[in-house]
Amino acid sequence: MLKSATDETSHEGSKGFLLQPILFGDLELRNRVVMAPLTRMRTPTPGAVPNDLMREYYEQRASAGLIISEGTFVSDQARGWFGAPGIYTEEQRKGWLTITDAVHRAGGHMIVQLWHQGSVSSRALVGHGYSPLGPSAVNPEQLVHTGYGNTEMTQVPTAMTLDDIRQTIADFRHASKVARDAGFDGVQIQGGFVYLFQQFMQENLNLRTDNYGGSIENRARLLFEALEAVLEVWPSSRVGVKAGTMMPERGGFRSSSSTLPTAEYVYRRLNDYDLSHVMLMRQLADLSDTPIEPLQRDGVLHHFRKLYSGTLILNVDISPKRGEQLLRDKLGEMIAFGREYIANPDLVERIRRSSKLNPQRPEGYYGATAAGYTDYPTIDEIETTQGEVQYARL
Repeated sequence: MLKSATDETSHEGSKGFLLQPILFGDLELRNRVVMAPLTRMRTPTPGAVPNDLMREYYEQRASAGLIISEGTFVSDQARGWFGAPGIYTEEQRKGWLTITDAVHRAGGHMIVQLWHQGSVSSRALVGHGYSPLGPSAVNPEQLVHTGYGNTEMTQVPTAMTLDDIRQTIADFRHASKVARDAGFDGVQIQGGFVYLFQQFMQENLNLRTDNYGGSIENRARLLFEALEAVLEVWPSSRVGVKAGTMMPERGGFRSSSSTLPTAEYVYRRLNDYDLSHVMLMRQLADLSDTPIEPLQRDGVLHHFRKLYSGTLILNVDISPKRGEQLLRDKLGEMIAFGREYIANPDLVERIRRSSKLNPQRPEGYYGATAAGYTDYPTIDEIETTQGEVQYARL
């Protein structure tokens, strides 16, 4: 999901830590610049199959040390955003393989983000007459993107049975196998924001009285069972998790007295798995007068750095210059850029040269065409064009 980012269009002095190589699990990455997962709605056709336009988009950005794919659904039941791809059918595997092959030919590395939207969905998106599933029959009160320019509010979901939970875990295992066979270098589990695993961790959305509700350990159980299913397919050095306290502070996703203890439990326990990374998002919502007010902005980075000893990828509203400072301060090991990567396919080169960044074109964030997707110029293309114009004037 796209998040707000800095309005800066240029930067300076960002050449140090960001461009240093890093051992990421057992992968040697050429720099610490990460392309963040970005939902772009370029898979509108039935079947959610990745396409040639997506291949061009990711290939353009292969100079990143690591690309994390857009959120990618693990099953039909997991769907919750129009135009997002899947990773559970043979056709999807073939589509993704063309993308990972292109990224690898360009010298890059790419992992896939495994996604289940749970109750933040609609019947139209899930399909097959299914209802969105959630931990309990409680409306999360969130907007769902059901088409280009179309949204609707969530409804009361169907509470997951134990069979539904077992099937969901199996879906993550299956999607992990498809991802492996599609040529990805690893996987990241989307464990936060407003999606399935965070829904289970929210006391107001999870009213269960079985082993998946009540205590912090129980509410976090599904995340760790899904993680362990993924680890049956991939070595821990190729698996990561996106987790934290970031949420929109509206509807069913408002912080409570249990929000921080739950996230702390998750981060401490993730230390036990020797993962490739954990991805931590900065807080953008106004946390004034909330139980997690100290986590505002960089507060969340300082807090969770103390709890997690492995590789942290920091994300949300971080300019290259700011990212360099965060690495110098040892608050993380890598920086994920979102909107900067939308507009600058050659972001690494621009960081290297301290070049101005392309302006954003928000009207192209979502859509079915190349406009605002694969048509942003590189700095070399801009300089070549400027040189041709100057020569023509002689």
